[in-house]
Amino acid sequence: LKKRNILNFEQFNLDSRLMAATKKAGYETATPIQEAAIPAAVRGRDIIGTAQTGTGKTAAFVLPILNKLLSSGQRGLTRALIVTPTRELAEQINDVIKELSAGTKVRSATIYGGVGANPQIQALRNGAEILVACPGRLLDLINQGHAKMGNIEILVLDEADRMFDMGFLPDVKRIVKAVPEKRQTMLFSAT
Repeated sequence: LKKRNILNFEQFNLDSRLMAATKKAGYETATPIQEAAIPAAVRGRDIIGTAQTGTGKTAAFVLPILNKLLSSGQRGLTRALIVTPTRELAEQINDVIKELSAGTKVRSATIYGGVGANPQIQALRNGAEILVACPGRLLDLINQGHAKMGNIEILVLDEADRMFDMGFLPDVKRIVKAVPEKRQTMLFSAT
């Protein structure tokens, strides 16, 4: 068994504001999925990552997204889309985004059914830079012209296996068609 060199978050060379937020959030050493995914994701590579729940996989895609939004491109446009199967998961991911983007003014929003669409439409109008969305409501908002996908640079499919088990494959295919072909794609699953 090869001994793993445990990476500290400083070694990822992320934006200094992200380093401050990770420290404040209590992140010190990277988990195996973070160690494998973050350097490749920061370089803009497409990724397929599998890791059990609770291994820090959310931070493994949220940190590279935040780093990209902070280091280049126009602010106030929706540039990252994270698609997830359940609203609970969407809220959990958004909590991690808020925690890790503290002090950066990056705006994120959750998009899912079962609640009124108006606050979500307002968040889109206000320029949410990261959307964390469940497939059904996102497609509704795309079809109604509220969610514009033309500036998406990073697409994350989180818990992809569960989305497909839940019958979301046709919806996910439609979403993939709606975002630009030239983009970074990251797919994560627990299996």
